[in-house]
Order: sequence, then structure tokens, then C-alpha cells
Amino acid sequence: MKFVTLAALLSFILSHSILAAETEEESSTAHNQAIVATINAEKTPYRDWIWESEVEPYDTGWALYIDNDLFALRSSDQDYTGGFSLTLAGKRAQEYDFSIDPALQWTNKLTGINTLHAAKDRQLHSIEFGFTVFTPESITDLELQSGDRPYASLLYLSNTEESIDLDNDSAWISTLTLGVIGSNLISDVQTELHKAIGSDTPVGWDNQISDGGELTFRYSLAKQNLVHYDYSGENKLEVSTTAQASVGYLTEASFGLAARVGDFDTPWYSFRPQFNDYSEKSTSLAGLQKPVSELYFWGGVNIHARAYNSFLQGQFKHSEITYSSNQVRNLVFDAWLGVTKQFKNGWRLSYLLRGQSSEVKFGKADRSVVWGGLILSKGW
Repeated sequence: MKFVTLAALLSFILSHSILAAETEEESSTAHNQAIVATINAEKTPYRDWIWESEVEPYDTGWALYIDNDLFALRSSDQDYTGGFSLTLAGKRAQEYDFSIDPALQWTNKLTGINTLHAAKDRQLHSIEFGFTVFTPESITDLELQSGDRPYASLLYLSNTEESIDLDNDSAWISTLTLGVIGSNLISDVQTELHKAIGSDTPVGWDNQISDGGELTFRYSLAKQNLVHYDYSGENKLEVSTTAQASVGYLTEASFGLAARVGDFDTPWYSFRPQFNDYSEKSTSLAGLQKPVSELYFWGGVNIHARAYNSFLQGQFKHSEITYSSNQVRNLVFDAWLGVTKQFKNGWRLSYLLRGQSSEVKFGKADRSVVWGGLILSKGW
């Protein structure tokens, strides 16, 4: 009887010792995981505040972009003379009747990028529509201006999907754009605008690329990486790179480096001026929902290895002035500087100054381009 009692006592002590050891081990593991989570949160402090659940908000905000060479404080009206676009962000970008997101998803599946999007932590969406305008040096000359940049325009609609890899500080971005190049609507808009402000009236639009209108498209795929950051001081610093490839009215591969410094609290993937090919911005507007005040400066550079540019080389429709592939430059560089002010109520205002190297090898069109831009945005 004593033996049985002693055995039971030893069994009780042993079982409770094992349970205590397991509890202590679990507590230690949980403590270590908490430390790792804290370290990761300090490394990437802006990762989780965008929304509490994994579901993308229906509406995250809008942005209005206006580019014009006048904003570069110069009197000339030539080359990329202006652009306008409106971006609407959030899940709603997939649900509008006019959204081309189904076509984007089909294209992503065809290229295999859909599996990359699905494997990431967050998916963001936006829809954008706008126009882009190019003119030669003299817009008051009715005659063909051989050797100068031809008139050209693009009226477009695009959808963008962005997927965020929070652990690796990277993002995949795919964009599909459908549009009309050579639309008379855009030439009429520019003509009436010049009349309204008392500027010279452009009279050579009959010579534009694909005059009368021709369908066009562009599909682009890009990867953005956060490569350096310092959030410890009053003036924070962030540096990211973007590798991009596209096929369509601009067929090219590009690589860009962008940085911002100052007082900011929005996530790194909300900032990508490397994507500003003319008026197209392809942005998700992430970060506008946070009630913070920001003021920061930004800049960067891009290099484009360009195989085709329909705004210079035309498409299938006959155009009065075009350049062949051996007359345009295959390497094009651009650089930019900007400043952004965000208010606690979600309003954000940015100004940028952008310059681009010559796209043509000879003649009047062989010149660099400078323009300015204003960006007004609001989060919900």
C-alpha cells in the first residue's frame, strides 16, 4: 500500500514538472516571438495601419494630376506640353461598370503575374483616366514641321493592381491601359483652352500622329523594392528602386531610383514617382487615410531602354510625320524633384519639376524636355 502511494506521489510530481516545463517553454517561445515581432515592427513601422482587416477598403481616396510646361516657369509650349489624369483608389476600382480590371486580371493570368499578386500580403487597386498632349516648337504654323516633334495625343483609361510583400519590403505592380491615340477631342480641348487663356492657338493638329483616332494599349509590370530607410530621426529617409517593363504604345524596360526625406508617416509603397511616364501615375494612394501631417522633399532618376514610342513613330494608321526606329534614341533619361505637404484631414498637395533627355537623334526635335506638375489628392 505504501509502495502504491509513493508511486502515485512520484507520478503526480513528475507530471506536474513536465507540465510546468512545457508551460515555461511555451512562455519563452511566445516571449521570443513577441521580441521578433517588435523588432520587425520597428524596422517597418508603417505596415499595419492602413486597415485593420485584410480586406481592402472600398474607397481609399482620389488624386488629380495636372502636368504643364508652364509649371516649369518657362514660356515655351512644345514637346510634352501637358497632361491631366484622375485616379480613384480602393476596391471600387474593380467594380465600376467602365472598369477594365477584368481585362487586367486576364492579362495577369496570361503572364503569370496573378500568382505573384495572390501570394502577397495586401492587394491594392486603382482606376485612372486622363489625356496626354505633345506639340512641336511652333504651334502657329499650318505647314508640316519636318524634323520637329509631331503633334500627338492620348486619351486613356487604366486599371492597376498592386500587391505588397510586407516581410521583404517589396511590391509588384501591374497596369493595363486602353486608349485612343490621335483623338480630335484632345486637339479640340487644347485649342479651346488656349483661346480661353489668350495663348497662341495651335493650328497644326491635322498633322498629328494617327489623326482622327486609333485604338492603342499598354501593359506594364513592375517591381518596387525598399532598399534603405532611416525612420529614427526627425527627418526620415527612404530610398526605393523600381524595375519596370511594358509593351504597347510605349515598349521599353526601365530602372529607377527614388528617395524622399523629411517628416512623413505614410508607407514606402505609397510613394513611387518612378511611374510618372508623362501623365500616367498608376498609384494606389495608400496612406491618405491616416490623420497625419507631413512635409517632405523627394527626387530621383530613371533610365529607359526604349524599343518603341508611338508618339514619335506612329502606329498602323498613316501619319504625316513619323520617325523610324533608327532615328529615335533607345536610351532616355529623366530626373525629378518635388515637395509634398499632407494635412491631417487627408488633403495632400505636391509640386514636381521633371526633366527628360532628348528622344530624337537630330533636327529641331533633338532637345531635352522640362515640365512641371501639380498633384492634389484626398483620402477618405
